[in-house]
Amino acid sequence: MNRLLAKLAVGLLAIATLAGSAEAKRPRPPRPPRAPEHHGFLDAMPVPRDVTSDLCATTKRAEDNARRHLERAVRDWLAESGVDSSWAPPQRLLDNMVIGGPSYEPVKVDELDVVRATLTADFSEARKGPFLEVYRRQVGGRRLAILGGVLAVVLAALAALSGYIRADEATKGYYTNRLRMIAAAGVGAAGVVVYRALT
Repeated sequence: MNRLLAKLAVGLLAIATLAGSAEAKRPRPPRPPRAPEHHGFLDAMPVPRDVTSDLCATTKRAEDNARRHLERAVRDWLAESGVDSSWAPPQRLLDNMVIGGPSYEPVKVDELDVVRATLTADFSEARKGPFLEVYRRQVGGRRLAILGGVLAVVLAALAALSGYIRADEATKGYYTNRLRMIAAAGVGAAGVVVYRALT
């Protein structure tokens, strides 16, 4: 019986070995091609866009007008990423977008010599990143300031209420109405101070 079991074990081992060697000899299918790695090169490539001014009397006015047009274009561009269109982008970041200097085109309109300025700016995703970072920082700071202002008003209200209760008890209710007015005026003044600080 033991010999029969031993022979069966040896036979099964031999079959497994043959199957493994046959599997090893079978050619493996080719690996699928790897997707090309993206290192942000495309995002870093400049995306030049021309921004043209209105017709102006001098080159200085034309350049200033072109920069205002650039700011409006940048606001619309950032609004696509969720930035509030009323947010004013930092001037240094706007200046960093400009490629080279302005070009001027003299134009004659009704016998008047006027000029049009053109700025070439880089509207790539790499340029958008610093704008978004500054915007998020400012929005976060603004929210913290609002939260701090609300807490300040709440603390002022609690302090006024506590002072009112103590003064009312000390005066045995003789000046209740006046104390209420003083407490309300104190809370109102705190609210006005916080509102002015936030605006």
